[in-house]
Amino acid sequence: MKLPSVTVVGLGCIGGSLATAITPNGGGFVTGWSTSPEDRAMARAANIDVPDVELIQSMSDARLVIIAVPVQAIAEVAAVAMRAAPDDAAIIHCGGVQSRAALGLDEPTYARVIGAHPLAGSHDSGFGASRAELFAGSTVSIESRASAHVRGWMDWLWAQVGAARLDYRSAEEHDAMMAWISHLPQLASTALAATFAAEHIDPGSVGPGARDTTRLAASAFEQWSSLVTAQPEVLDGALTKLERSVAELREALSHDDQRALRKIWDAAREWRRGAEPSA
Repeated sequence: MKLPSVTVVGLGCIGGSLATAITPNGGGFVTGWSTSPEDRAMARAANIDVPDVELIQSMSDARLVIIAVPVQAIAEVAAVAMRAAPDDAAIIHCGGVQSRAALGLDEPTYARVIGAHPLAGSHDSGFGASRAELFAGSTVSIESRASAHVRGWMDWLWAQVGAARLDYRSAEEHDAMMAWISHLPQLASTALAATFAAEHIDPGSVGPGARDTTRLAASAFEQWSSLVTAQPEVLDGALTKLERSVAELREALSHDDQRALRKIWDAAREWRRGAEPSA
């Protein structure tokens, strides 16, 4: 696969970072496409080829099509890719959910379009939030139904951009995990920031603790609306358990139960220390 032709549809944080990371490596010829005039202009300024063509034309010579658009737009772009991309092209999407029902894909499209979700990103959006090093050391969750052909492309692509680990799991396993480790943290951060806002706390007066724990709250609603409503039952269960943890903290504090408080605290601290990147 020397100098493969890659089309990246969507030049926001994820798509822009992929296009930016692949281009200087000389690993392939990258074509970018976006509906956003601002993202197109910024990508061109970063030496990414963004031709003035229709979406269907941008994929006609691609050997790898990367769909990096919001979840609610994946089905529309995937339908075009099914018509336009060569028969031997691999087609992937980087969406935060992967099940067919959540994406609204028909059976033939779902059979060909494979989810490959990098666990990396930003609370900012658009090409301005993209970084060539965004995926360095990251984990990518790829659907286990991917063929050997697609897996070969995944090895190539994610090595190009510096990902450290490829995890293969079913779409259902991926979506259940994301409800816990991505969507729940977003909602918790949003709830905390909303509480600060309701109390009229001056955001300019806070320190790193408040800023760090509410970083995700700066994400645009449009980035998350489709994700947090994609699997309400799973997310409702996660929220219920978070509420239970808060209730246990409140109970321990109200009774000055130092033993119970320490038990919660130590379990949380141990988990968080384990989440630190390896040196």
